[in-house]
Amino acid sequence: MKDGKADGIGLITFLTDFGLAWGPVGICHAVMRQVAPRAAIVDLSHGVPPFDVRAGSWVLASAVPYTPVCVHVAVVDPGVGTSRLAVALRAERDDVLIGPDNGLLLPAAEKLGGVVAAREIANPAVMRHPVSHTFHGRDIFSPAAAHVASGFPFEELGPEVAPGSLVPAPWRPPEYSSDRAVGEAVLLDNFGNVRTNLEASGWPLEPGHQVTARTASGETALPVARTFGEQPRGRAFVYEDSSGYICIAVNLGSAGEALGIAPGDALELRRAG
Repeated sequence: MKDGKADGIGLITFLTDFGLAWGPVGICHAVMRQVAPRAAIVDLSHGVPPFDVRAGSWVLASAVPYTPVCVHVAVVDPGVGTSRLAVALRAERDDVLIGPDNGLLLPAAEKLGGVVAAREIANPAVMRHPVSHTFHGRDIFSPAAAHVASGFPFEELGPEVAPGSLVPAPWRPPEYSSDRAVGEAVLLDNFGNVRTNLEASGWPLEPGHQVTARTASGETALPVARTFGEQPRGRAFVYEDSSGYICIAVNLGSAGEALGIAPGDALELRRAG
């Protein structure tokens, strides 16, 4: 890797749905340190809602453009111990993403230029033994990430996996036309903002104009703003968030509650007029 290592010191980002109320995050840190004692580990989030691959995928994709080239390990894995693969993906930017083959990694890989190679993590040399049936974060993903960050060859992780055979992203692909964008609500953040999988690069927003949002709860006309304070308290609006995604918010309130939008809901935006 080009930028993810300097003088043998690797950088690893770490994202899970484990929470911090008990031990798994710390245990995974310890396992990574055993393999790569000088590695820097950046905790992106451990507050992904339990089992929510969609939310974890969005959080990871929103974060990776702001890191140097490095190893990203993500574990939101309701299929742990089943026939789902443990995979490592090399992105065009040269990052390596490690985690379960359940769609979690693909949107982040796309943000990094797309998947150029994929491997099943099957080499016992990069695992901790014995391998638990229920804690692959500790026994497969964390040690494999630490090995790669320390210079272990990507090609020796295990057999090749055709990128086209990977489980697709955990949301419907966005659709864009000049006056219409169709996607879905991916998650509600702690403030109740509706984070979507629609990107402003594909459907630019025009502050000062209006759009109509159509969801299962009905249609709502929403002004387009640059930031929260441009709208009165309690007003719902649309904006481009700090990661380039289109977001629906209520100034000092919850857009999810106000508009009856839940994660996974289909969402259509139309330009007014």
